[in-house]
Amino acid sequence: MKADSIHLFDFLGNGKTIFEIPVFQRNYEWDREQCKQLFKDLTVAAQTNTDHFIGAIVYVTETGNKMSHIYRIIDGQQRLTSLTLLLKALSVADEHDQAEIEEEYLTNKYLDDNNHLKLKPVEHDYEAFYSVMNRLDFDKPSKVIDNYRLFQKLIKSSDIDSSKLYEAMNHFNMVYIELSSDPNEENPQVIFESLNSTGVSLLPSDLVRNFLLMRLDSQQQTILYKNYWVKIERMFATKTFAEFIRHYLVVKTHTSVKKNGVYSSYKDYFISNGLSSEQALADLFKFASYYDQILNHKSADDRFNKILEHINVMDSKVVFPYLMLLMDLVDTAKINQEEAIQLAHILESYLFRLKACQMPTNGLNKIVVGLCDLSKEGGNLRLRLLRLLKANFPDDRKLLESLMVVDLYHQRNHLAKLSLVILEEHRTRETINFDDAQVEHIMPQRLNAEWRLQVANADKVKEQYGGTLGNLTLTKYNQEMSNKPYSEKKEFYKDSNVSLRTCLISKKSDIVLLKSEF
Repeated sequence: MKADSIHLFDFLGNGKTIFEIPVFQRNYEWDREQCKQLFKDLTVAAQTNTDHFIGAIVYVTETGNKMSHIYRIIDGQQRLTSLTLLLKALSVADEHDQAEIEEEYLTNKYLDDNNHLKLKPVEHDYEAFYSVMNRLDFDKPSKVIDNYRLFQKLIKSSDIDSSKLYEAMNHFNMVYIELSSDPNEENPQVIFESLNSTGVSLLPSDLVRNFLLMRLDSQQQTILYKNYWVKIERMFATKTFAEFIRHYLVVKTHTSVKKNGVYSSYKDYFISNGLSSEQALADLFKFASYYDQILNHKSADDRFNKILEHINVMDSKVVFPYLMLLMDLVDTAKINQEEAIQLAHILESYLFRLKACQMPTNGLNKIVVGLCDLSKEGGNLRLRLLRLLKANFPDDRKLLESLMVVDLYHQRNHLAKLSLVILEEHRTRETINFDDAQVEHIMPQRLNAEWRLQVANADKVKEQYGGTLGNLTLTKYNQEMSNKPYSEKKEFYKDSNVSLRTCLISKKSDIVLLKSEF
């Protein structure tokens, strides 16, 4: 490892050098405020004629074509890209300096690789960056374009001449840390972790990605990144990605993983199982596909999808590790789809009953961790599931009593609508889309004079039973019915294709169906 301070121009001026941002690095993400601060630092350096420290650049060296040098940037890519954009803006602002800036610091005149450009950004940013460097039109959204135009604007509006600003960039001082690609020498990943242990932390998914890819050469990085990682990124938003890795680790390690311990837990799992980067990425991709199917209830089985949809409505992501495990067991032919459906349905019933009976759910995480350990109960999944749920499983009687009195309407996660939809699904074989249906209060939430005349102690009745299942139904005419008297609402119910209407006009109860279903 080599480390020293160096002026920016001495660093960028190395001949036949390509500063390559590895494929697994994040896209260029600096915003306007960071670019404005960089330009402000340049202005101060120009005014005071003093050096200004701009941070560190960490890279791994490789030898390229025609005796060229490839610096694979491990840390500092955002700053290096911004400085390059600023230099390009300065070259365009002053024709006198243009040739020097471009030939010395932006291009490799005698090296064809990377279209003669010294900086090679990630693929996502390359087209925009190439357009800037060659002054071509580019009409797609890009922070590369936005920040380049910002630098042009700042230069034009500055009180300092562009040539003076260019000279002042030589006052930008930095620290470089050069690492060797020799596997017997320092580990770039360890150094990367140390550099990112303070300040704004990278997300667990960023750290896992770098851990798996940084140890490889450029060709392997590109292949594995495109074959696996980028496909996973397309499935998930950033927050969901980190959550997926945490749930994945629960499946694999049968232990609870804290949100701030995802990366360290993943490293321990990777090392203890002697995995290669490709094995690890292939398995992550497989389980990410399960996770995506769970989130969007789009597995190959409609019955399983219905259970997934109900669990998503109840916002019970804590059970996702067990659902991923079931899907993997089916894929590897260790259980059949029917068994998976039965097990998932038991879990679905347990979740609903806990919520409907207003029982605490803070023990779910421990239960799911236990469920993922297949070594228990001789591998009998049903016995294991029932044994772990038995102590806290509300029976039919408790559920029925709760449904009579619990205000389901004001429960979180649309529990009332879920209950009504499930009742409807098991009363009729007709396919009805309830996505735009609303929960209708038979006795309205705002009582008028007619309701108070028709129902004795109407306000007390509404307070006690207004949000319970017995006072609720599904409709697509909620606004039209509003707080009309029951005699008028019945006409709407008669014309409705919701089968629950028969209960409303014949006074029959259907709670027993919900009890049997769950």
